[in-house]
Amino acid sequence: MTFPAIALALLLTAPLPQQGSQPAAPDSTPSTQTNGSSEQASGELPVSLSRIRRALAQPPAIRLPEPRPERNGRPVFRVDIEGQKVDIQEILGRDFVRGPVSYGGMTHQEFLNLVTPDYARGFAGLSNGEGMMIAATSVALQWAVLKAIDKFKDATDARAKENARREVEDALEALKKARKAAGLPDK
Repeated sequence: MTFPAIALALLLTAPLPQQGSQPAAPDSTPSTQTNGSSEQASGELPVSLSRIRRALAQPPAIRLPEPRPERNGRPVFRVDIEGQKVDIQEILGRDFVRGPVSYGGMTHQEFLNLVTPDYARGFAGLSNGEGMMIAATSVALQWAVLKAIDKFKDATDARAKENARREVEDALEALKKARKAAGLPDK
């Protein structure tokens, strides 16, 4: 909104003076009455019309170009900065690349070591090497137990087969004896 538009809006929204009252003198400021209220109560405007007329008579300080359709009617403001370009070496010094970096905050692992008790860590109070040895021997022991169970099943199966074969042979032998005792020929 430009200055003439603001001044016009002020003029349109100001209350009109009442008939029979005397207009205020140009460039006068409102004075207070004995009860503390301003002259606005008596009907005078709270602004100086002569100052508004003088300001409207002067050319505007900024001329905005007509709105273009490619900018969607928005004004464009440009800023020109004059000064020397500051380089990072001027701010940090010439040897900022070579100098040691100061120690910063704690790392994630340091934080975990700080807040995790020993008994809740990976292998409790053991080192990683000891933990790997325990894991490897546990896997080997489990494998050996499973193999022993398989051999036991195979052995029981072999024993059962052997017992069944013996039983069949004994039954055949008993059949041969019974046939001989009955006087029947061997087949």
